Amino acid sequence: MKRKPAAIRVWLCVVFAALSADRPLSSQEILEPPGETEFLTRVIVPGAAGWVDTGRDVEKDDEIVFSATGRISLQVGNPVAVCGPDGYDMRSVQQPLPDENIGALIGKVVQLVGIKKDEETGEEIREEVVRYFMIGASARVLMPLAGRLHLGINENVFEDNAGAFTVDLARSRRDRPETSP
Repeated sequence: MKRKPAAIRVWLCVVFAALSADRPLSSQEILEPPGETEFLTRVIVPGAAGWVDTGRDVEKDDEIVFSATGRISLQVGNPVAVCGPDGYDMRSVQQPLPDENIGALIGKVVQLVGIKKDEETGEEIREEVVRYFMIGASARVLMPLAGRLHLGINENVFEDNAGAFTVDLARSRRDRPETSP
């Protein structure tokens, strides 16, 4: 993607301002040229929590930028089973993404198709379409469908996990048309 010279000049002014500012600017303000991404939220993903609802709905083909830090233990008390957002170099067919590292930060988009009621129990049954994707320490991901965005750990047995990942989410502005005044 080509940047306009004016955008680069503005970004350089931001960097210069950061060097002479009364308060330090955040790394987000310095590293991301203006207009490239829109910060959405910060989400804590506990290793023992299962799926965490980000509170964000996404549209198909939205490009979401993820940046994650932190460490989790995949088995409390086992000093070998500790990993960062890229996961531990081991795979299992029982993971949501069997071809990716166990313990890695992953995402899913859930699209609600319908809700039915079980006639015998009265229980609500949600009919959903779910798409999983790898995130790791950082990723730019085109959302596979419209729906609710969730984050989790690439593991099915998470009750014995500990620690957490901190994940920043931003929306890329790559496809947004420029508006004329």
